[in-house]
Amino acid sequence: MEGLRKVIVAGAFAVLASACGGGDSGQLPTPSAAPDNTDTPKTQLQQQAFASCAAFKDYYAQALAEEYFSGYSYNRNCFGCEPATLEAVDFAQGDAVAAPAAPEAAPQREVSDTNTQEAGVDEADIIETSPDGQTLYVLRREARELLVIDISDVNNLNILARLALSETRQPSGMFLDAENQRLAIILTPGYIYYLDAPAVSDAGFVGPAGKSSIAPPDFEDATEVRFFDVSDRSNPRALESLLLDGQFVDARRIGARIHLVTQFGLPYPASLYDNENFHTLAYEEYPRAYADQDQARMDALKPQIRALIEQAVAALPAEDLLPRLGTEASGMQPLACTQIQHPSVSTRMGLLMISSIDSDGSALSTLGSINNAWQLYASAQALYLSQHSGGWWFDPQQTQQTAIYRYDISNGSAEPGGLGLVDGWLGNRYQMSEFEDHLRVVTTEARPGADAQDRWVNHHHLSVLSTTNMTLSGQVEDFVDVSEKPRETIRATRFVGNKGYVVTFEQIDPLFTFDLSDPAAPLKVGELEIPGFSSYMHPLGDDHLLTIGRNAGDNGVGSGRAFQLQIFDVSDLAQPQLVASAEPALGSNDYAFSLAEHDPHAFTFSQTAALLDLNDLSGVLSIPVQIAAAESSDALSGFIAYRIGVQGSEASIDEYARIDHKDSGDNGQGCPPNADELPPEGCNGFAPVIYNEPLRSVIIQDTAELLATTTLLTLSSSYLKVLDASADTPRESDTLDLRP
Repeated sequence: MEGLRKVIVAGAFAVLASACGGGDSGQLPTPSAAPDNTDTPKTQLQQQAFASCAAFKDYYAQALAEEYFSGYSYNRNCFGCEPATLEAVDFAQGDAVAAPAAPEAAPQREVSDTNTQEAGVDEADIIETSPDGQTLYVLRREARELLVIDISDVNNLNILARLALSETRQPSGMFLDAENQRLAIILTPGYIYYLDAPAVSDAGFVGPAGKSSIAPPDFEDATEVRFFDVSDRSNPRALESLLLDGQFVDARRIGARIHLVTQFGLPYPASLYDNENFHTLAYEEYPRAYADQDQARMDALKPQIRALIEQAVAALPAEDLLPRLGTEASGMQPLACTQIQHPSVSTRMGLLMISSIDSDGSALSTLGSINNAWQLYASAQALYLSQHSGGWWFDPQQTQQTAIYRYDISNGSAEPGGLGLVDGWLGNRYQMSEFEDHLRVVTTEARPGADAQDRWVNHHHLSVLSTTNMTLSGQVEDFVDVSEKPRETIRATRFVGNKGYVVTFEQIDPLFTFDLSDPAAPLKVGELEIPGFSSYMHPLGDDHLLTIGRNAGDNGVGSGRAFQLQIFDVSDLAQPQLVASAEPALGSNDYAFSLAEHDPHAFTFSQTAALLDLNDLSGVLSIPVQIAAAESSDALSGFIAYRIGVQGSEASIDEYARIDHKDSGDNGQGCPPNADELPPEGCNGFAPVIYNEPLRSVIIQDTAELLATTTLLTLSSSYLKVLDASADTPRESDTLDLRP
């Protein structure tokens, strides 16, 4: 497509950006206007496929017109103008480092895996470990490369291969299909906000063996997936590549099948730029009438604006409005109009694609949907995409609701599986969970308060939907007493079997417990109020939760300068108990932050006694930690390891090792990385953290004749370090510099 392309920006993306990647803060935006109790009927949200491209273009024209009639229109700035064509990409593997063959796998070696929300549903991460514990795969995001590392001898780490991935896109995550020895790497643009749809040019894409059959987008917004055979771990072999015209949202792997969700901003008809009459009507006269609330003038202008939009859209070939996708083998093709689902209600025009593909890059299938969902939760049977009402309609008085679209993936491809509708908005994927044919959802609904002091009151609900027809089975409305706590926000949610746990916070932390054994009658059972709050909850068996969050501020109110770990005994839902807690020791002006507070993939727990005693839930926890201190010698940019003890009614959390990854050649940053959690005085008083970013941990257990040894690998931007965690006094035994 020639010339400048401008797109319909997905309306909900800007406010949900924090929930797209691994972030799970649960924070929701403040509504811009007071709802007037106007609900949109569920029937208007039900989706059906377009019967033809003509029907798709007609829907698009009507929705685009509504952008102007609602007062939501674009300024006339150029968001990049004619994008520069990307250089041809050589998909041949990078330089491989020769290495000796791996020794036989130790049959009694166990390694920690990616910390996922649901068992059997893999989530893309920057680190993967082979199940035999011999090989570590690492994505270095900033360097845009893949490292394959031999960890068979933890005292002699060795880089087997180093592969350059892209000069224009950053690796976002990867999946290891260990059974088939395949690795899939997701590459995305290195920024967050989605402004322009990627135009697909005719430039050649250089693939394996010099083939040139796939055209890359000529802007960097395309999502790319590269597939490798890693059966020879010292020489990963490129199998296939997939390009998706659009912004990456999220992905899951179930067995050998990978399901990717991307969002495409539909392009603006270029002919409207040259139409002076349209600009006079749409950008001058109508906005003036809209500002004056001159309804008669607006009604007179609407048919004229609509007619010009319809003419411009009708003149465009449908493929100029559609995203393209394809593999090296198939070439790039536009998504078929009849593969796109749409609601009957007008909505801001984002086109979401669910693309399912085997881990070798074969058997691609794609389903499109007109919506602006940016939140994905997956069970082994279904994908759930949630879209809150900020991105549905053009009525600013719309009440806060969330549509949850279910897609059945039991046959390997996404098929529409129903629509659920709940009051309120949800902040992250942990606020959804499927269990025994029901979906549990926790939402927050902001309503106007009674006075200026309580302008907005947060109402929190737990809803249970039947997955058969996505209708409401039961609900706990207003589980927080708004008369006492009108501004509580949800900070953490976790469902474990037929139990549910929610942490809310304004000044102190209430932990709420729920009995969900009867889906038709869910019950709030208990409540525990303590200082600080939890931001992530990790189940330890059926009766305990291990959590991370922030400690309390001055006088036990608000949040403080350190993260805290806690263990809760929830064996009696009616009386949850705090049984252990720990926080790092700090100086009077120090500040401690852990990536694991907001990224569950950085939270690595291994039940070290599992091979010996299944009733002993004790284990090792490793989390990345950054401590800013007045003296650089007291600052930490590394990891803290804890011994977690849970046996019967006894529990303990004991720090036993700090692994520092500070790099003397890096002066770092003066502020902790999470600006939302800074103390009131800000960060100007902090000395710089020497900032070699700590990222992930791997815990290895080797057993022989009932004697277990535990080894901790910690990964930062520059180093992989080894800690012997078996001894009472742990010691570092090896450091591998990851830089070339």
